[in-house]
Amino acid sequence: MSTLIQIASSGGGGAAGSDKGSFGASMDIASVGTVGYITIPYNGTITGWQVMGNISGDCVFDVWKTAAGIIPTVADTIAGTEKPTLIAQQINSDLALTTWTTAVTVGDIIGINLDSASVLSQAWVTVFITKLP
Repeated sequence: MSTLIQIASSGGGGAAGSDKGSFGASMDIASVGTVGYITIPYNGTITGWQVMGNISGDCVFDVWKTAAGIIPTVADTIAGTEKPTLIAQQINSDLALTTWTTAVTVGDIIGINLDSASVLSQAWVTVFITKLP
């Protein structure tokens, strides 16, 4: 059982809104119910997500957020009704979030939970952020 969660960022020096960032997790499907945590290092707005599986299958991730110093739980979900999901797919994305809480602040703690999965043996989720100045 392994879980990897990381922050990535790119961009800078360009026009306002050009700084992109992301965070994500790689999870073995045996890890259902496992949560990976990370601290957000910049202010920003979540703009979408992408999920990939090692083969076509089903999985659902949930994304939780709290302020610095507090570990998030399922009660702190920010995903609304648009949880990162695969349904008999190998890749899926949502880049037009309407039910998410999208603001992130320096120091926020993010939890990514693998709610459920079948058929797959590994899945990856990436959440995209536009960094704010």
